[in-house]
Amino acid sequence: MKKHYFITVSVASCTSIKVDIIMKLTLLSIFLVFLSILGVFSENARFDNYRVYSIEVQSNIQLKILNELSETSDSYNFWEVPTKVGVNADLVVPPHQFAHFGEIVDKYNLTTNLIISNLQEFIENESPKRQRKEEGDMNWDDYQSLETIYEWLGFLQRDFPQFISVEDIGLSYEGRPIKVVKLSKKQNARAIFIEAQIHAREWIAGATVTYILNQLLYSTNPDVQEMALNIDWYVVPNSNPDGYEYTRTSNRNWRKTRSPVSLICYGVDPNRNFAYNWLTPDEDGNLGASKAPCSDTYAGPHPFSEKETLAIENYIAEIKDRLDVFLSFHSYAHQILYAWGHTKANVSNYEQLQAIGEAAASRLMETDGIVYDVGTTRNILYAASGISIDHAYGHHGIPITYTYEMRGSGTYGNYGFFLPPQFIIPNGVEVLQSLIGLVSKAREFGYLVNNL
Repeated sequence: MKKHYFITVSVASCTSIKVDIIMKLTLLSIFLVFLSILGVFSENARFDNYRVYSIEVQSNIQLKILNELSETSDSYNFWEVPTKVGVNADLVVPPHQFAHFGEIVDKYNLTTNLIISNLQEFIENESPKRQRKEEGDMNWDDYQSLETIYEWLGFLQRDFPQFISVEDIGLSYEGRPIKVVKLSKKQNARAIFIEAQIHAREWIAGATVTYILNQLLYSTNPDVQEMALNIDWYVVPNSNPDGYEYTRTSNRNWRKTRSPVSLICYGVDPNRNFAYNWLTPDEDGNLGASKAPCSDTYAGPHPFSEKETLAIENYIAEIKDRLDVFLSFHSYAHQILYAWGHTKANVSNYEQLQAIGEAAASRLMETDGIVYDVGTTRNILYAASGISIDHAYGHHGIPITYTYEMRGSGTYGNYGFFLPPQFIIPNGVEVLQSLIGLVSKAREFGYLVNNL
């Protein structure tokens, strides 16, 4: 005998189930919209008709307004957030905010200069699309992919096994290797460490350090040959491989790492994620970083939260006793900066650092007439806490540490972070010359001389 089962469902329960399903589908739709906004899907971020303005910060009220705009608006993007009067701020303005921005300009009497009228067009003209290069075809006529750079490092190790070694010092959040190249032609020589491309969109940083590495191997200039012979060089060509690849495939204006930091935001500013004076305010209360996960200067939940910065930290800890110099390559400002970023106070050997920096800047200027300012991060650029050079100096005791803020905007054009590839070699030439000046002056103070 068959058994019959009857299920009684009330109209109210059916309605409840229907509402619940609709709510869940609605939430899912909203979530998918957020994902698409964040670039989780493969479509590239576009900046059609976005404008870039340079703003002269002339008063404290203007400074306050611009900082409030940076902290409260998701539409505007500051390439560099202003932290003091007298420092220009470059601001990306989307089309739907043109009228609003015009009102702010008029109300607060801002002095602005339109430097880029269509950011997307600017990006597309930055670098031509090229075919995959053949083996060994690394060059500095264009910005290279991470794959091409790492392949080239392998060729260097193959071709110069007696004095080139390449080591993986860690993996990025997405699993890409972070590589360090050691060039050593003399046993137990004093050393220089260079980290580059820690900010993803600053392509000139990574291109310059690979150019310098290539010159240390192939240049016939006696000064360059001498540096290659008598100094050990440790070079991290790309300190933020996930972010860099993301700028090449999805969002050219990306700055941070790619780790998830909230439900809707990704990335930590790796150059605010080092431990020394992390999120420490300066005398005026400026943190020099942000606690907001969606901010471009988000310092992270704690120091070394990022695999990338932790990998660099662990490696530096192993070799710090060999290092006299630590350099961090960035763009853009035409500056050579030393500690501190979190305070106006001077370090104990600031007179040496100023003199060495000025020697480097003087040698650089001789090449193409580009003038670099020299001074502390806080006093000539802006407040910045948790940065790599301050950690190298303050925590590890490396006596000479500088940030190089290289080309981007100047008499040669206003390009910001999107410096065209025709400037890679000129920038590389002048920065290499500056290193000759840096090394020469540093030796006058007893650094980098152990094996001469």
